[in-house]
Amino acid sequence: MYFCPIRNQFLNPPSQPTTSNAHGQFPPVRQRSSVGSGSIGVSRNVVAIPQRHSNDDALTKIEALFETIVDAVSAGSSIVIPYRRSTNAQAFNLTASASNPRDGRHMDSVRFPGRNPQELRRFEALFRIIELSHEALLSGTLITKRNIYYQNMELFRSQSVVDEMVDNVAFTLGVGRNDLNIVATAKGLLAGQIRLIMRGGTSINCAESSDSGVLLPSISAVEKVDFQSVKWLLVIEKEATFRTLSASRYHTVSRAGSGILVTGKGYPDLATRKFLAALHSVRPRLPILALVDFDPHGISILRTYQYGSQRLDHEERTKVPGLRWLGIRSSDVLSKTVVTQDHSANSQGSQSSQDFSSQESIAYSVDAFQDQRPAKRPRTRRTKSHPSDCTAALNEGDRGKAVSVLRDICATARLDATGREHKLELQRMLMLNIKAEIQAVDDFGDITSWLDERLLSHSRYVNSH
Repeated sequence: MYFCPIRNQFLNPPSQPTTSNAHGQFPPVRQRSSVGSGSIGVSRNVVAIPQRHSNDDALTKIEALFETIVDAVSAGSSIVIPYRRSTNAQAFNLTASASNPRDGRHMDSVRFPGRNPQELRRFEALFRIIELSHEALLSGTLITKRNIYYQNMELFRSQSVVDEMVDNVAFTLGVGRNDLNIVATAKGLLAGQIRLIMRGGTSINCAESSDSGVLLPSISAVEKVDFQSVKWLLVIEKEATFRTLSASRYHTVSRAGSGILVTGKGYPDLATRKFLAALHSVRPRLPILALVDFDPHGISILRTYQYGSQRLDHEERTKVPGLRWLGIRSSDVLSKTVVTQDHSANSQGSQSSQDFSSQESIAYSVDAFQDQRPAKRPRTRRTKSHPSDCTAALNEGDRGKAVSVLRDICATARLDATGREHKLELQRMLMLNIKAEIQAVDDFGDITSWLDERLLSHSRYVNSH
């Protein structure tokens, strides 16, 4: 049994974690039958998700903090709670910071009584979050950050305050956010030929999901994953593109075989990144590809999936180093003249048409802003006549973001091939002053042909190596 100083009583140890989410909608689940359970055990496409057991470590550290609080109250001295922002370089020693009052002047701790009303409110909010995490760890339940906010809206004032404090508490204690049994409300979406077997005995068949996909559950609640006949996994930056492909059942009808569609709706949340990292760890040979805008933010999102983020760098198992960039790149938008040859022409005419198309594409790549048209041309049909038809100029924010990402890339001790590619593409954006959205490569709203070609090309490349 554990002693809880907040309730001043002994409580039972944690039981099996369950998900409690009053404000986020999770996908419908169904009970697993005994027949299904038997088949799961023999299928090589069903892979168990390894679980970390760091909850005990988090619980020990929280209770050690409670002991220092009780000692401070008994001695009649100020109560000091260590508090470090996750933007700092590294975590610090919990005991040393708690016993050093000077840390408070450097925002390394929050104390009671507070030196001002703002610190008093911060102490109360911080203590409440730690208390809720302690209760969740003891009871074996999961709580969401949204639940925490709605329990005392007047205290926290905004959801962003809760989000920041939870991440900072995890960073201060040197554990992951999930180790506190605190999760974010589901944000990412999933569709495809995959089935998730949950720890509560239920399963989620994503192949039977609605056109809009299903919300990604916390990876800690997933026991096994049935990959079925999946050949690829596509991570999509934009929710709109995800919904379009999901509604058309592209993950089922793709010429590249059945696959999985995932979106983090822009910059991915921690739950989406952990989910992808877990799939990559248990099925490393499954191609994971990213479809993002050709702009600085698109490359930043791509690198967040691959290398993580600085603010949450202390979180473990959030990176997907095997993620590959499917598009879109500068080559997709600088040569967007699509030529359809006149089939009634003879072979010589067809050959000259191909030569002209090649020369014209080169001309447009060299000068993206001048429309040079020769006097003679073969009979062709254009879908986009010039790169400027599908691109836009960078604004001040885009340029600032490009410089920031370039700075991060160049700060790497050893630049690999992926980093060099990202650096080159960002330099092209800045030099040519262009950016483009994913829709730049579609054919009147249909991107499936382009995707089929790229997925098949990637598959041939992988098979040949």
